[in-house]
Amino acid sequence: MDATVSQAQIWLEQLLKLMGFPSTVTVEDRTEKTLVMGPWLVIDASPLTPEQKQHLLADQGAPLDAIQYLINTAMNTGSRGNPESLPPFTVELGDFRQRRQLELIALSEAAAQQVRDTHQPVAMEGMSSGDRRQVHSFFEESADLETESQGQEPHRRLVIRPRR
Repeated sequence: MDATVSQAQIWLEQLLKLMGFPSTVTVEDRTEKTLVMGPWLVIDASPLTPEQKQHLLADQGAPLDAIQYLINTAMNTGSRGNPESLPPFTVELGDFRQRRQLELIALSEAAAQQVRDTHQPVAMEGMSSGDRRQVHSFFEESADLETESQGQEPHRRLVIRPRR
């Protein structure tokens, strides 16, 4: 797995260079206050201009989401149909992901409490597919609650409800 992480780090640095955003990438293993396990590929923001950072974080981080999707797809291509063997990579820039995950945890906990209090489903709207995936994982091991995505993009929403 270490070889895959190194390969992902090099891949991301090369992609950034091709995009005109040359920067280094460090690998961190964040386990506290995170919804996603696996290596974090952290882009060094110091060589980037404010405009370059803004470009990567535009539209609620959509470009960063796209880069993260690409790197996970590229690294899983050689896994021969067994993506569970490889960790999901999280691409971080300037604590954007960490702040968003703290927001998602707070929103998820508040929605979960509302479901527990009312025994009625609660819809969480306005989330990217990546955010929805993280919230789904947050509730995976919940004994009393379950989640489901409903609707069609771009109006898809995550619903939290009592476990059946």
